[in-house]
Amino acid sequence: MPTLLRIVHISDTHIHPDTTYQPNDAPPPLVGARKLVEAVNALPFMPDAILHTGDVIYDPVPEAYPVAKMVLGALKAPIHYVVGNHDSAPDLQRVLLGRDEAAVTPYLYYETEINGVQLIVLDSNGPAELPAGYIVPEQLDWLRGLLSQPDDRPLLVATHHNVLPVGAPWLDDWMRTTNGEGLHAVLKLAGPRLQAVLHGHIHQSYTIQRDGILYVSAASSWEQFVGYPTPTNTEVIHDTTAQPGYNVIHLTTEGISVRAHQFQVID
Repeated sequence: MPTLLRIVHISDTHIHPDTTYQPNDAPPPLVGARKLVEAVNALPFMPDAILHTGDVIYDPVPEAYPVAKMVLGALKAPIHYVVGNHDSAPDLQRVLLGRDEAAVTPYLYYETEINGVQLIVLDSNGPAELPAGYIVPEQLDWLRGLLSQPDDRPLLVATHHNVLPVGAPWLDDWMRTTNGEGLHAVLKLAGPRLQAVLHGHIHQSYTIQRDGILYVSAASSWEQFVGYPTPTNTEVIHDTTAQPGYNVIHLTTEGISVRAHQFQVID
């Protein structure tokens, strides 16, 4: 099975420049981000790319992105960023992508190619009551246009918010993409070449498949959320038993595999 692509999928680093900043009784997010970089750099192979599916920083304060650039810049593979609901799309572009002011856009969505694999990055931070997401119509039209073109390349799609229900009321009713069903309908246009939709936001490693489309979330490098499918869990609860982590996405000519990795954060 010849390898086409190996991507490390990270998410929800929530970097804060203060190492003593420790909300929700979780480890300081800056400590978790540094441990994440150590763990990824220690892998026994060099990834083709790193995909960060958003919430790079905890709050879009001016001093946060330079710290994120310093910490995440130590990763040995090139990084592709998705904007999360805690991020500022313009600031992320200025600091992390090094874009000139004239090239900065209100939403960050784009298409690129890695090793012959098409990667489409979406921005799910359209008008919605936070922390829910929304894909603006112009972006859906852009995506529909891309997926309607003849193309035989394998495809990965990245977004921040969970697109489909994951079985926990607060994640489904309060957190997810409000027009996720519409996005799912557009994604079906890609057919079998769509290998997976990668996202973050729910702070846990989770997979769901519908209509042949695999949706995969990555754990946070900071804190994990309790997301058990019970009607009593209707709010953010820190899962004290779950470790931070990341995913390794291995794409071959035969298909895709997802391996969830964990690491410890020791203050």
